[in-house]
Amino acid sequence: MPLRSLIYRHRLLAKRVIATAVRVLPGAASRRLLALAERVAFSVTPQYQGDTLPPICHYWTGRYLADEARRLGFGSAEALYRDRIVQRNRETGEPVRVASAGCGAAGMEIELARGLKSDGIPVLITCFDFNPGLMRHATDMAQAADVADTMRFEVRDCNQPFALPAQDVIIVNQFFHHVTALETFCTSLRQSLAPAGVLLSSDIIGRNGHQLWPDVALVVERFWATLAPAQRHDRHFGRVCENYRSIDHAAYSNEGVRAQDVVACLLAAFDFELFYSFGGAIMPFVERRIGFNFDPANAADRTFIDNVQQADANVLAEERYPAANMVAVLRHRGHAVQPVHVPISPQRHVELTERQLRRLRDAAGPGPVPAE
Repeated sequence: MPLRSLIYRHRLLAKRVIATAVRVLPGAASRRLLALAERVAFSVTPQYQGDTLPPICHYWTGRYLADEARRLGFGSAEALYRDRIVQRNRETGEPVRVASAGCGAAGMEIELARGLKSDGIPVLITCFDFNPGLMRHATDMAQAADVADTMRFEVRDCNQPFALPAQDVIIVNQFFHHVTALETFCTSLRQSLAPAGVLLSSDIIGRNGHQLWPDVALVVERFWATLAPAQRHDRHFGRVCENYRSIDHAAYSNEGVRAQDVVACLLAAFDFELFYSFGGAIMPFVERRIGFNFDPANAADRTFIDNVQQADANVLAEERYPAANMVAVLRHRGHAVQPVHVPISPQRHVELTERQLRRLRDAAGPGPVPAE
């Protein structure tokens, strides 16, 4: 525990050292270093990352996303995963083969297995991640939760090709944006999915490294300028910042390494039965860096978040930039029945992403697009 605390306290220095090393090391060595950094990061904080979000994020999702999600037939991503597993069991009367890729410590999957077992839904959930320490931790937690008989844990690098026995349901929860070899990963998922199976995902699909797109930054900067100093405290830097700084988190890990390519890669391998995209300029204010500065019990803080959300929703409706998040249900080509795309299609999302990339190239001039 003292070592973990030491790593966490000096995380900014570590990130800067890694980012510098990545710029000078050969490509293969850089990729290995980024993978190692990610493995260490998730070993230090192995809990389900959804449990570490600031309270204001839960206010935002509850007020602005929950109703739309219910209208689309699910209450949350976790509820969607459960419902599709139950649906498959009712259709076939057979145990449901489930795989979860990039599961981390598998906290969400263990809770899912516990609920399904309690309800008498037979499943075999295969969880895999490239971090052996997390797989050992998950195995222990499954034993403690009395679901070890319904779960398997494997060490697997999703950047390498694989083919599982045909899976009825494949879950990729907040993991696509960590994968470098997205094309290989999507091909492996396609080969592992049963003909009538479903691929389910909740993920980040904004700019690489979780940076802001140019048009998103304009909206963020406008609201940032109205904040009191205490609400401009940035946990990444550990101080109050006069301006919001977009950080390239992919510079020191695989965090968001190819987030902007996720939808295009999925379109090349699957059909979207559901594509629900949301969140642009609101995201910095409800995530971990800044979101803890806002208290949902404070009326003024709620009003600020409400105003940012309204402005963000208006700009998204005008299709001026793509959203940063998605919840998706995908099937094999030709198997998606009555597709639902809200508010835009995945194809349109890719077009808007390309538009923002052109803006970056135009602003940068000749040469590669620089990080913000």
